[in-house]
Amino acid sequence: MPGGSQSVTFASAASPACDPTHLVQHAASVKKPMILVSFNYRLNIFAFGDGTAERNLALKDQGLALEWVSKNIADFGGDPRQDRITLAGESAGAVYAHALVLHTRGCPAKRAFLASGSLHLSPPQDTDAGDKLISRLSDELTSRGHTLQDGPAESLVQALVDCGIVSLWLQQEPGLQDWQDRTEQVEALMVSDVEYESAIWRNGIEAMDANEAISIIRNGSEHSEELEKLYHIHPNRPASLKYGVLDFINDARFALPAFEISERWRRGGREDIFQFIVDEPNPWQASSRAHHAVDLLFLFGGIDLSFNRSATAVGFELREAWIEFARGGKPWPGSSIRAFGPHGRCEDLDPEGYAGRRRVRCFELLRRMGAPQYRALSGKLGAGRLSLLN
Repeated sequence: MPGGSQSVTFASAASPACDPTHLVQHAASVKKPMILVSFNYRLNIFAFGDGTAERNLALKDQGLALEWVSKNIADFGGDPRQDRITLAGESAGAVYAHALVLHTRGCPAKRAFLASGSLHLSPPQDTDAGDKLISRLSDELTSRGHTLQDGPAESLVQALVDCGIVSLWLQQEPGLQDWQDRTEQVEALMVSDVEYESAIWRNGIEAMDANEAISIIRNGSEHSEELEKLYHIHPNRPASLKYGVLDFINDARFALPAFEISERWRRGGREDIFQFIVDEPNPWQASSRAHHAVDLLFLFGGIDLSFNRSATAVGFELREAWIEFARGGKPWPGSSIRAFGPHGRCEDLDPEGYAGRRRVRCFELLRRMGAPQYRALSGKLGAGRLSLLN
C-alpha cells in the first residue's frame, strides 16, 4: 500500500519508481516466485466519511482487497493460505497496514511489513476532532451551494484547500481502542526506517521562526532543557535549531517507534521480528541523504540505478531480504538489526552498532517524556509544514 499522508497517492505501483515488475522478476530468478497485488483505496475526505455514516473508509477498502486476495489469488497461480499472504505498506500505507494488523476484527495476512510508518506516525484521533473538521468543511461547502453528500469532487477538494486542511487521519473506533497496548496479530513482522525520514518537513521547518520553535518546545515539555541540549536546539543558532527539530521529529515519528515495536516483540519472546534501517543516500544526489521513500527506489528497482554501484548493491540485497520474508523465511537473525548502506555495504548490527547509526541516547529521553507528550510536541512543531515536494 503506497503512502501520501492519507491524502494523496504517492509512489504507487503505477509510478515508474515503484513498478513491481523488477521485484517480481527477481523473485522468479531466484526460484522464489511471488505475486504482488497493488490496489486503490479511498483517500482524503473521501476516506474520512461525511459524519452521517461509517468512518475510516480506507480501512474498509483495504480489508475488502485482502478478502479478495484470500478468495481469488489462486486463480492467478497464488497460494490463498493465510500464512502465505504478506501485507506491506510504506509511510501512510504502513500506518494503514499497522491499523489492519492491530484491529480487533483480525487480518487475513499473517506477515506484515511496515516501512517508514506505523500508527505512531499518525495515531487515531478522537471522533470529536473529526466531527469538527466535517463541520468546518460542511460550512464551506454550504456557502458554495453544496453539501458533503452531493458536492462535486472538485468542490470538496477546493473546500479543503480553502479551509487550510492539509492532512487527515484515522478516526478512533472500537476496533482500534487501546491500540498502543496490543501486539500485532501476525506471525512475523518486518519494520524499517530510513536515516532522514523527516526530510518531508524540511522546507516547512527551514521557514519556521526560531522563536516559535523554542516557544513550542518550552511550553510543551518539562524536559525541554534536556531536549534542547541533546538535539542541539540552540535559540541563537538558527541552522542548528532547525536541524535539531527535524531530528526530533524523525525520532519521535519514525526511528523510535520502529525500534520499540521490535523491542516489544523480542521482550515477548517473539523471534520472527525483523528490523532494518536504510542509510544508503539518494543515488543521484548523496547530499539529500537517505531521505523518506528513498528505500522504494532500491527495493523496486523500477528505475535503472546501474550508474551507482552502491545503490545497485543495496537494491539487490534489499530485494533478496524482502522476498525471503514474503516467502515465509528468515532474512537475517531476528536478534540483530540489518543495515542497508551506506556505501553499498549491508550488515547485521548488534546494539552498539545500531547506536552508532541512530540517536539511541535521545531515545532514552523520549521514553522518559512518554509517547503522548513527544507525539504531541512533534505534531505541533510539524503542523502544516509537511510537504511531498522536498
